[in-house]
Amino acid sequence: MRKSWITLGVLAACVAALGLFVWLTPPQTQRNTTAVATLKPAGVRALRVQFRGKTVAVLERRDAEWLLVDPVKAPADAFQVLRVLAVLDARSTAQYPTTDAARFDLDPPQTELIIDGQRFGFGAINTVTREQYLLAQNQIHAVETRYATAIPTNANALIRRSIFAAGETPVRFDFGAFNVSHDGNKWSVTPQKNNEGNKAGHNDGDISQDDFNRWAAQWREGSALRAAVTDASGSDAAKAAPREIFVTLKNGTKIPLAIVQEQPELVVRRADLGLQFTFTGDIGRQMMSAPPARK
Repeated sequence: MRKSWITLGVLAACVAALGLFVWLTPPQTQRNTTAVATLKPAGVRALRVQFRGKTVAVLERRDAEWLLVDPVKAPADAFQVLRVLAVLDARSTAQYPTTDAARFDLDPPQTELIIDGQRFGFGAINTVTREQYLLAQNQIHAVETRYATAIPTNANALIRRSIFAAGETPVRFDFGAFNVSHDGNKWSVTPQKNNEGNKAGHNDGDISQDDFNRWAAQWREGSALRAAVTDASGSDAAKAAPREIFVTLKNGTKIPLAIVQEQPELVVRRADLGLQFTFTGDIGRQMMSAPPARK
């Protein structure tokens, strides 16, 4: 019996020692990792995306805003840009010399980022570890595959999906049949006469300023399903828009918006930016109608 207790005591001591060893040993994911970059996303000023040797998009940071400068000049989606720049925070679990670039499908890379002049090339995926090989800082690194999946192969994915930029504040929407305007103090809707000679739209007394603000916010900063570059010489842009509305900004600028279609989705073209925005049918109907009265 005594020997059994001694044996159990030894086993318990071994288990305790093993537990202490495991507790004191850092997880494997925290050991032997190497930063792939010295740049930080917050300090980046320029970004170029290349796919199979061809430029997909060129972006510049001006003040606090990211802008697409090629293939189109347009506000960029800050969230999408940050997803791309996340590679700067990546850490690799293994490193290899650049002499093995061809072995890792990095001679040349299929996808490449040029961030403030520094190149980051993405190569093959290790089917065992599910890591991707990244050429950066004159070394090949093994990193998570999520960094490459965040990189778009089309510039449209990087366009800010709001019709108006952050500094553009609409104060008047003229739809023809009615207009919605802000006089510096409050919003109001001015209905015009319909075909029967009667006024269309709501009585302002039925619409709260919160109703107006929600309606205007959808136009000002609502996110479209898609934003795409339009070609003024192409057949799509050449199609006659069924109607045109006009939006006046706080600085007095008047912007025409072509309503390419209203069903099943609302498609709005902003010619001065060369961009087209697509909204869902339900959202589109709300945008093209006078602000709804509260119930």
